[in-house]
Amino acid sequence: MTKSEADMRGTARAPRQARGRERREQLLDAAAALIAESGLAAVSMHAAAERAGASIGSVYHFFRDKDQMLDALAERHDAELQPAFDRVLQRSDAEWTALSPAEMIEQLIGWAIRYFVRHPDALATLDLHDQAMHAEFRTLIDRVMRARLGAELGSHAATTFDAVVLGTLLFTREQDPRSRDVVVAALPEMMATYLTALEAKQKRAKG
Repeated sequence: MTKSEADMRGTARAPRQARGRERREQLLDAAAALIAESGLAAVSMHAAAERAGASIGSVYHFFRDKDQMLDALAERHDAELQPAFDRVLQRSDAEWTALSPAEMIEQLIGWAIRYFVRHPDALATLDLHDQAMHAEFRTLIDRVMRARLGAELGSHAATTFDAVVLGTLLFTREQDPRSRDVVVAALPEMMATYLTALEAKQKRAKG
């Protein structure tokens, strides 16, 4: 879903009182649990109401439809992830090159991968096709890889890194929840192994 599509649907009702905010969060938690257990297809307004122990009228009080409820879930995760991503963007090239491959991958994507494992609904609802977000992520990867590997090899590595990480995340959104977490959790180690091999290759070439 693109930002313009979300804007066309409108923003979910924001409750003013604490009791209303608590009820809205309970409904979002219910939708998140349904996604974690059975995927996006399991989510409906009635299913969320039943899971939260709420009336269907209560769900429609806060959300016009299922899509708006999923938008609200995505917004909740975006609010939690963005500050961490901003801190990653602020790291200097010197900081990135001083880290071991495993440490670098941990600082680059490990924190986000762990978040997706803890919150499967984030992976399902966040717009991984968002062009602005993807461009920002790709620019960061390109800068980091060039700093560690040089312009040519770093550029190739960034392309591969971007394709593997984004492709894996998109692929696992359609997988059985039991296998999804295993695949996603393996990403940091896999990419650290890839970076270690590239740096060893570069060292041999220079030697």
